[in-house]
Amino acid sequence: MKSIIGITLTVTFFVLAGCKLADIRTEEMQSQPDEAKGKMLLDKMAVRHNSAKWISFETYSLHVTDKFYGMLGNIAAPFPKATGEFQMDLIPNTFTNRATFTDEKWKNKVWGIQSWKTYSGDTDGVTFDKKNDKIIEFWLPTYQYLLELPNRIVEGDVIRYAGSRIVKDRSYELVFVSWKTDAPQKDIDQYMLWLDATTHQLEYVQYTVRDQGRIINATLEFAKYHTVEGLLIPKEMHVRFNDKKEGKKLHSVYVKDVVLNKVQRADLLLDAEGGTEGKM
Repeated sequence: MKSIIGITLTVTFFVLAGCKLADIRTEEMQSQPDEAKGKMLLDKMAVRHNSAKWISFETYSLHVTDKFYGMLGNIAAPFPKATGEFQMDLIPNTFTNRATFTDEKWKNKVWGIQSWKTYSGDTDGVTFDKKNDKIIEFWLPTYQYLLELPNRIVEGDVIRYAGSRIVKDRSYELVFVSWKTDAPQKDIDQYMLWLDATTHQLEYVQYTVRDQGRIINATLEFAKYHTVEGLLIPKEMHVRFNDKKEGKKLHSVYVKDVVLNKVQRADLLLDAEGGTEGKM
């Protein structure tokens, strides 16, 4: 299982490679595991986010601004500067998408991925990379998974109710999701969803980052959402280390101009016979 949500810190955390695996399980879920309640809450989240809508359109398009902060942000940023701006066109429920950069430094540069094969170039032409570009291979699926997370996280086969918490005077129900087992695993991440106890909307997700460091975990805040034809799509997403819900951020992703079916599905298939693999 590939780690989809993560942070690229290729230098800073090498020293952590031999450390104990991060474990974000709560005491409640370990002492009284409750799969049924966890699944029930995920079902309510899916209704709140209108997840069924994802199968009703072929593509969607939006503009992304990703801002990184501080020294670690500069290390993690995959762009020449700490901020990248690009137009994304995506096929839902896959990892087939394309990013066309709009910022001055990389204007008209193109990244793309189709069924886990990367391609690159510019608006005058693109070609598949002879060997996958690791930056493209990591970041384009990451952005897509973040945007579709409330719909796709239900693919996990280990689901547990993990208790309740209060943050900023708001009540949350916690649901743990992973694969194979809830225990820490070297190559599989753990996710903890924080759902608003009243609306069941996803507000935070805490997660491990096995690809980048065994003891690393971070929290993604879904600060705001767009409502597009009844579908909730993140508008602002902020990443912080560990279980922090506020304070210093590593980076922030801002999304605007969301349009369904702006481009044809065929336009995103560089290889017409290459398919659209969507699994991690």
